[in-house]
Amino acid sequence: MPNSRTVPSVIENYIRSSVNCPVALIGCRASGKSHDCCEYDLALFTEESRQSEVLDIGGHAVELLYFSKQPRSYAVELQEMAIMRDDNRLSLASAAKGMTLQAGHKALVAAGRKSLVGSLFYQQKMTDAAENPAIAGMWAKFAAYQFLGGMLELSGARPMPLHELEQVRQADTSAGLADGIQAALECIGTERATRPAISRSIEATMELKSKDHDRDLVLSKVNHLLERQMLSDCYFYIGRMASENLARRSDSFYARYAKLIQLSMDLTNDVQELKKLQRRLFRAANAGLKV
Repeated sequence: MPNSRTVPSVIENYIRSSVNCPVALIGCRASGKSHDCCEYDLALFTEESRQSEVLDIGGHAVELLYFSKQPRSYAVELQEMAIMRDDNRLSLASAAKGMTLQAGHKALVAAGRKSLVGSLFYQQKMTDAAENPAIAGMWAKFAAYQFLGGMLELSGARPMPLHELEQVRQADTSAGLADGIQAALECIGTERATRPAISRSIEATMELKSKDHDRDLVLSKVNHLLERQMLSDCYFYIGRMASENLARRSDSFYARYAKLIQLSMDLTNDVQELKKLQRRLFRAANAGLKV
């Protein structure tokens, strides 16, 4: 794996010639834990909020993420950042001095607790939808992904979608959370990670993401994992991308496109098994909130 903090000169030239605000490299490229398919995430600090966008710069995928608040408001996102451009009006270097390891850990713990509360919320939605197995299964997977993200944050790690399953494998957690991790993975269904299942999920998820700015980027990452026979990681990742998209949708969308949802998330109809897993997730989430 190459030195991920090394930014190609063509991207540096783009920043110098086309960007007039403070910029920092963030994400997995900044942490040194990237795959070849990973984009370069650039945080641009602007006065007005703008939609994120993906560019091809010299054959490299670059995602521009626009941050409109003060840098310290993004303590989790800016961990391990590499400053690419700075100015006196909004000094990233000055803000970075206040982002100590202790402050970063505190922000991660707060984010982790929020994620666990989110997991409990989705678990309740699953219970409420018990008479509709497909929708109940969707809420259960939402809850599972939220739980795993929260568990990683509580353990001091910033979840990175493409790498998240590997992060989960390596996480050092308490016995209570460990059972929750196992329940979450069973709920997500990584043991069902076959090429036919993944192929169905890809097609449905790409339809869900037809208007998303990062659709092609997500597809390139999926193909990267498939080419390397990383089926469990691919299954986990495509499900996570589908869940992020679906979480923004309305109840009317769920009712109208239940089949598309079922395919994108590879949902089962075993509500009784989901209830068993939900009880384990519930206990683990509450245990995590007491840490």
